[in-house]
Amino acid sequence: MKKSLALLAAAAAVVVLPGTATAAEGEPALVHASPQNGCKLNIRAAADVGSALLHTLTCTNYTTCVHAPERDLPCGQVVTGGQYTCVGAEGKQLTDNRWAEVLWRSPQQSFVAVGCAAFRS
Repeated sequence: MKKSLALLAAAAAVVVLPGTATAAEGEPALVHASPQNGCKLNIRAAADVGSALLHTLTCTNYTTCVHAPERDLPCGQVVTGGQYTCVGAEGKQLTDNRWAEVLWRSPQQSFVAVGCAAFRS
C-alpha cells in the first residue's frame, strides 16, 4: 500500500495542466501572425519574399521555431535574407531582412519574417 501511494504521489508531482505550462528554457518558441499585420504571416520556402509561399499563418494558428530563443531573438538564430516591409511590434512601419527558420515542411527549410511575427514561449 505504501509503495502504491509513493508511486501515485510521484506521478502527481509531474502532472501539468494544459495552458498553465511555460516553455522550459531552451525550448523553441511558437510563432504566429500579429494583429498589426492583419493577422497574416507568410511562411516561405527561403528567406526571401520572392520565394515560394508555403502557408499563411493567422493570429490563432502557430508553427514552431527551429532554434531555441537567445537573448533578444525569440526564435533563436536568424538568417539574413531578402528585404521585407511590414508593421513592427511598436505599430511603426518596419523594413528588415531577418528571417527565422520554422518547422513547417520539415525536413525542408521554411522561413518567416522576424519583424512581422509574434512569438509565444
